[in-house]
Amino acid sequence: MRTILVPVTLVALSFWLLPAMAIERLELYQREEVKIQHQRLVGNVRAQARREGVVVNVPQLYVFLSDQSAAYHMDGFRPGFERELNLIVDRSRRARSMVRMDRLLERVKTAEGEPFTPEQLPPADVYVALYRRRDCDTCDQVAGVLEDWLDNRPDLDVVWLDVSLDAPPR
Repeated sequence: MRTILVPVTLVALSFWLLPAMAIERLELYQREEVKIQHQRLVGNVRAQARREGVVVNVPQLYVFLSDQSAAYHMDGFRPGFERELNLIVDRSRRARSMVRMDRLLERVKTAEGEPFTPEQLPPADVYVALYRRRDCDTCDQVAGVLEDWLDNRPDLDVVWLDVSLDAPPR
């Protein structure tokens, strides 16, 4: 009996000690014609970013739940936003009047210039889309706080979409 109990205990402990969190990061780029179209729009850019996914200013953070339903949007940086994320994710709260994930994805491309669709997304508990530019200190600040939040949430499988408004590398 003891000879079986020791290996079973060791295997169980190894699974318990391994981090459960899996973060898959995907690098995407906003299509050029979409950037031009968004820059021509007038009105409340912040409200358009939330409702329509119009990205002119960065950072823009969009969070979606496992069924790809809209959950959270943040324009710029706001201290303590990770507490809001905990409440939203833990209670599976959905955001009203927020852009759908498929609408965001129809405006992006891969580094190779290929379209990216919701069907290409791996399954996850949470999808994070962070729109940013190179050399954006506020974007780095949001990314850092988001990484810290995810480090404290080992129970979540996350797909992180890094969406750059810069041109893809050639």
